[in-house]
This record gives sequence, C-alpha cells and structure tokens, in this order.
Amino acid sequence: MADFDAVFFDMDGTLVENSKLMPAAFQQAFAAAGYEIDIQNWRGSGCTDYEVMDKYLADYPLREEEKEELKEQIAANVQQIVISRVRNSELKALPGAAELVRKLNRAGIRPGLLTGNMEVIVGPKLESAGMSRSDFFYGGFGDHSPYRAETARRAIASAAAFFGREIDPTRALIIGDTPNDIACARAVGAAVLAVATGRFSTDQLAACGPDYLLPDLTDHSAFFKIIGIPPIL
Repeated sequence: MADFDAVFFDMDGTLVENSKLMPAAFQQAFAAAGYEIDIQNWRGSGCTDYEVMDKYLADYPLREEEKEELKEQIAANVQQIVISRVRNSELKALPGAAELVRKLNRAGIRPGLLTGNMEVIVGPKLESAGMSRSDFFYGGFGDHSPYRAETARRAIASAAAFFGREIDPTRALIIGDTPNDIACARAVGAAVLAVATGRFSTDQLAACGPDYLLPDLTDHSAFFKIIGIPPIL
C-alpha cells in the first residue's frame, strides 16, 4: 500500500518548462488592458494566476470594483494568449516528468494536479508538452482561489470526490518547485516533495524545509521509494 492516498503535481517548473510563457502572457494581457508591468523580476513563482494579477495591480490606485473587473479582463486575455501560443509551438516536459506520470498510472496510482494555472489553460499546456490532461484525475487550479492554500484544500476535496472517501491531508503529497509550494503544503498539513527544476536551487528549497527533495524527476526509483511502493518499469 502506498504511503500517500493522493499525489498532486504542480505544473510550471515541475512538469512543464515554460519559464517565459506565463510572464510574457501576463505582460501582453496587462498591456491590452492599458497597464504596464515589469516582468524582469517576476513576482509570480508559485502563485496562482489570480494572485499574480493581485500583486501587479497593487501597484495602481484602483478601487476594488475596478480591480475585480480588470482581473476578469486580464484573465480572459491570458487564457487566449497562452492557448494560442501553445497551439503554435511546443512546450518541453521537464526531465523524467512525462514518463513518471505514465508509470504512476500503470501502477494504479492516480495522480492529480495542484497548480496556480487557470484550469482552461492546463490541458493545452500539457498537450503541448506531450502529456495529457486525462493523465490527472483531480486537482486544484488557479481560478479556484487566489490563495494557494485554499487551492490546495480544493484539490484535496477534489481527490476525496474522485476516490469516494475522505482524504486525510497528512496522507497527501504535494510535488512542486518553489518555496510557495512548500508553504502551501505546510498550510494544509500535507507532505511535500520539492524538485529543483524551476527557478530555485536545491539549496534554496532545502532552506524551506521540505519533507523530501530531489534535483529533478528523473530518478523514478527514488520517487517510488518516497511514495512507498516498488519501482515501476
């Protein structure tokens, strides 16, 4: 029996390498709404898409109702930009990620997603990277809540609905590449595996105290040891 009842993968920086896509999409979407943002020092690592908008819109003196209207406009623009771009160019699956997901499914371990991405862009991005939305069976997404911890709670509830039983958060494993993923897991009482495939090094992630730490997802034997089942060929 596996040590975890639910396994959640972050997407950007964990499954898919697209460090430039989302900042560029937000910059273009903000510009279309009449606002300029500086993405040289990107504020969005490990954040939900709506949290990204909150961070950048905080630079402008807007009334709350103006801000909410702008967020919906920008969100729609981001969705359109991202879907258009990934249909016309390929994203890269990060090393070991696609095969690991396939192995999990072969083993009967049904994985889920816990990502800051809005749900509508998840499928196109995975497909562009050679994976499939149908490989993941439950999840929490960036348009469920601007708060990553609340997105995690929604993800655990989604897993419970899929499996037809309560999921104890302590028996959930969150896999991500940022300090925010680690903080998110801590906030809901889940275990966390950090992987240094995004913007943060192993040393930076180790300083945040994850339960497990891998340089990437290529060592499948190490991953299966973490989740408590024999390696799958």
